[in-house]
Amino acid sequence: MDLRANLMAVRERMARAADRAGRSPDEILLVTVSKAVPVDRIREAIEAGVTALGENRVHEAKEKIKILGRPVPWHLIGPLQTNKVKDALALFDLIHSVDRPSLAQELDRRARATGRASWSR
Repeated sequence: MDLRANLMAVRERMARAADRAGRSPDEILLVTVSKAVPVDRIREAIEAGVTALGENRVHEAKEKIKILGRPVPWHLIGPLQTNKVKDALALFDLIHSVDRPSLAQELDRRARATGRASWSR
């Protein structure tokens, strides 16, 4: 599989969809999901031009980030348990999966304690 060609094809489809919606393709971020993907394959994807990675599980991301570092932003796209908030804040640049007020409050509390941006309004 040619990652670079596949990535280009996806971006072209995204650009056409953006055009149909009256939006600029630059407004849209492609988050490439790395769930169950080996580190070597993720490295290839980054070299091919992937600009953001989405991981489904905190513990899986922890291992991958330990090996790969942060060449691109990491997004948590899967469910988050309250007991993993501390790790999630340390690992991810963006958390998409806040599904209940108590989780948002815990994220806010821990983010404030570490000096990170708060999500609450």
